[in-house]
Amino acid sequence: MDNVNVIRNGFFAPDFALSSADGKMVSLKDCISDNFLALCFFSKGGSHKTKAALAELNKGLPETLYGFEISVVGVSPEKTHKLVNLKNELGLSFPLLSDTRMEVCRLYNVIDSESMIPAVHFSIFIIDNELIIRHRFIESPENEFRIEDFKKEISAII
Repeated sequence: MDNVNVIRNGFFAPDFALSSADGKMVSLKDCISDNFLALCFFSKGGSHKTKAALAELNKGLPETLYGFEISVVGVSPEKTHKLVNLKNELGLSFPLLSDTRMEVCRLYNVIDSESMIPAVHFSIFIIDNELIIRHRFIESPENEFRIEDFKKEISAII
């Protein structure tokens, strides 16, 4: 039986407010405009693989099938000062939000329960301007993130 607590496509995205690398409190509603949002969760520590994925996301995502642009926001359990370093190191143009208590990670059900230390699965939720989840990707050993495959998938969304 499916876990009824897992957020799926078509569900409303849970709102939240987190501190950004710029020191401001940012809510999900602050990030949504007339377009779509790619809400990207990643673990702390900044592995080479995660940094490569964030750098690719920084290059931009294709528009959806009907021409909606997609902006990116990153969420990590990392502390804000480390997110500032990561943002500067990679030259990221999108906001990074700190979820040190992993409350938002828990809301979106992206915590890696098999990890020995608190960690999250690399995950991306595509959310429309009405806060509805249109697509979700959660990395696992069987489902590795590949930017080109992801771009194809999201370009077919509404």
